[in-house]
Amino acid sequence: MNNIFSGYTNGLVFTGDIKQDVHDFFNLNKDIRTLNHTLDVAAEAVRIANLFSMDPQKVECAALLHDISNVIPISTMLEVAERLSIEILEDEYKYDRSVHQKLSKYMAYDVFEIDDEEILNAIESHTTHKPNSNMIDKILFVSDKISWSLPGEHPFLNEMRIEVNNLEIDKAILIYLDHIWDQRNILKLVHPWLIKAREELLEEYSGRH
Repeated sequence: MNNIFSGYTNGLVFTGDIKQDVHDFFNLNKDIRTLNHTLDVAAEAVRIANLFSMDPQKVECAALLHDISNVIPISTMLEVAERLSIEILEDEYKYDRSVHQKLSKYMAYDVFEIDDEEILNAIESHTTHKPNSNMIDKILFVSDKISWSLPGEHPFLNEMRIEVNNLEIDKAILIYLDHIWDQRNILKLVHPWLIKAREELLEEYSGRH
């Protein structure tokens, strides 16, 4: 394990049960808010995986680890990513937390010893999505969004839930990507991966008509 993470794991005994280990990890780091969100996302990911006859264990593992880097202070995320030689895009320097998905991927591999590429790749793009995504990527991305408990009315989240339940996961994803794109003038960053993923989906849908 990289020494950078030793402060976050001191006293932690890994059992090999990923759910228990994640629970213990967040408790050790006193991040109950992320733990609760993580458990909500994992439950939603399993539900959606079953809807699409996908392996629920794989998406549950990805969901349990997708925000594991939240224990790192946002103000140091870019610095930590640089120290780990993680590739940082020029646009990601505009917003420190934009690299948290890449940090979570690194920690899933380095701290929790996950070597399944599908799990790691889904974690890496769970915030922004990406082009050429597979079903595990899609399920984690959508589960993360529709598990949010946001104050106020958010019609786009309800629209996403309806599309998922209708087995139209790409439509659900596009609803979210459009929501971000519509706010591009007020956001610190619209990630290049998100832009490319949206363009790919728009092209796909235009080709169907």
